[in-house]
Amino acid sequence: MLMNIPEAVAERLEQIAQQEGRSVGELLEILLDRYTAPPPGSLAELAQNAREAGLASPQFVDTAEHSHEILRNEFANYLKKRMDNADSDR
Repeated sequence: MLMNIPEAVAERLEQIAQQEGRSVGELLEILLDRYTAPPPGSLAELAQNAREAGLASPQFVDTAEHSHEILRNEFANYLKKRMDNADSDR
């Protein structure tokens, strides 16, 4: 798609994209996403905030595929911390 935009706007887009280390296309996508913001408190908003903060994984992660590993490691650590805290409360 070809668009005609004022030269000053194009220069600002290029300047901001360079400052952010992104392409103009990526910058425009972020701006459009912000313009059409997801509902407050939604998972879509949480995901958008994670992407903007650089917390999103650069590659696809199949959480379901790794669910047993996550439960085995993370839940075990959680239980151990709870048990340690219960012991220290006595």
